[in-house]
Amino acid sequence: MRTEHPFSSNPQAPCPSSSSDMLQHTTIPINKGWTFKQADKEDSKFLPVAQFPTNIHLDLIANKIIEDPFIGKNENDVQWIGEVPWVYKTLFKSPTLSAEERANVKAVLAFDGLDTYATVVLNGKEILKTENMFTPERVDVTTYLKKQGDNELEITFDSAYLKGCALVEKYPDHHWGCWNGDTSRLAVRKAQYHWV
Repeated sequence: MRTEHPFSSNPQAPCPSSSSDMLQHTTIPINKGWTFKQADKEDSKFLPVAQFPTNIHLDLIANKIIEDPFIGKNENDVQWIGEVPWVYKTLFKSPTLSAEERANVKAVLAFDGLDTYATVVLNGKEILKTENMFTPERVDVTTYLKKQGDNELEITFDSAYLKGCALVEKYPDHHWGCWNGDTSRLAVRKAQYHWV
């Protein structure tokens, strides 16, 4: 999360005295305390994330739910992972601000690579929906942050594979031009190496 000071976020604020003031900001990483679970499975429990940044396969391996897909024929046993939704969440504190700063400072969440179809919820309010993993996102969350206590950030990732299949089915007359692999990958703005 990035908090930007008045000179970069509020056009009504006084002009900075020097150009170096314009670059001033505070970056607060939100890279600790993440948990995850399968979103569509009622008895699924939140488990700790192995590292950050992460991906679902690393977290499932670390929690001994799957074997390493790069060993032997384990890849065949983990195909289901890309066909179900996953949810990640964490808690973080709001930046400590004076009353004067609170009136002029902007808090921005920066997302640099959400994997394609993601819904981001902050403190129970949807703040972002994505459908392109190549587009970095910035969301002004100033009004969504709690003044005291923990903020809950939750990101649900839908299956890009299933979304791609639905798009291919929706446009049957489109020539997808796929000569190898699954055609659904062409309908989705996602790294192509994620497909078999």
